[in-house]
Amino acid sequence: MRKIFMLCLTGALALATTSCKDEKVTTMQTITVNGRICEVKSAFYTDNPSEYGDEASFNLILLNDVFSQPPTGELSFYVGIELSESLYGKTVDLTKPIVKSGTLAPYLDIVAANEGQSFEIDNSEGSIDISVGEADTSLTVTSGTLKVTKNGGDFSVKLSVKLSDGKSIFADWTGKATKVTIPE
Repeated sequence: MRKIFMLCLTGALALATTSCKDEKVTTMQTITVNGRICEVKSAFYTDNPSEYGDEASFNLILLNDVFSQPPTGELSFYVGIELSESLYGKTVDLTKPIVKSGTLAPYLDIVAANEGQSFEIDNSEGSIDISVGEADTSLTVTSGTLKVTKNGGDFSVKLSVKLSDGKSIFADWTGKATKVTIPE
């Protein structure tokens, strides 16, 4: 009798669990660079006007430390994204160069650092250029997508990218970034 009761209880719990309608989507609020995962504790952005034939864009930096204003100097761990306005809200295939579709040139730049070693993926002007530190490389993007939505200072970032040498960047973050201006 006890076995029958436990089986019925288990079945009822399984049914109750699968029939719940509370489907809350939770983001991880993290950035990952080359396997190191950290919680995003600060985010800053700038809006960039359209100039020199490029589209308007934003720069967003996600940091694993708490800052009241953007830090200066070299950072040991972060993910930064610069994205043109025409790419907001779209899932961008990072294995393919971005092509010009209007009169202004779209632009996408991703930079990340882990323990001071930085690398950058520059996807503009119909090509994808990857540098480590300041040196150009022959690395390629083997897989990756980026989707960023922006509404004022509210952002949602879903980033997944792997390079041919095994380097990787992931970001799963939704939150408010602090707007800053960069002195000219």
